[in-house]
Amino acid sequence: MSDITVSSGTVVTGASDDLIEIGGELEEEFNAYDCNDGTMAFSDGTLLRVDYSKDGIWKFNPIYKGSLFVRVIQGSISEDTNDEAYFDSGLKWCAFSTEMQVEVNTIKKNPLQRVQK
Repeated sequence: MSDITVSSGTVVTGASDDLIEIGGELEEEFNAYDCNDGTMAFSDGTLLRVDYSKDGIWKFNPIYKGSLFVRVIQGSISEDTNDEAYFDSGLKWCAFSTEMQVEVNTIKKNPLQRVQK
């Protein structure tokens, strides 16, 4: 695993009950009051499910891990800390929505079939 710091990549976390904060290489804040079914998309292809849990902490769960995604460090209810999602350097943009329909389809490799005449 990389030892990533905010200065060498990007970190995503929550603040209070209404903000998602992005820091480091990308700097952004998204208003997300009472979000329980949000999605974040990143330029490397990463998709994160976003949830402000009933326990009062922000949860970020990978739906798809892109090329710059490093890891999510789980927050703690007892320590009142939010999840933190880490990315290596190189992200160009990120987007957040509470209304995004997300389906991830993968291409399955099938051997070529002979066509008989």
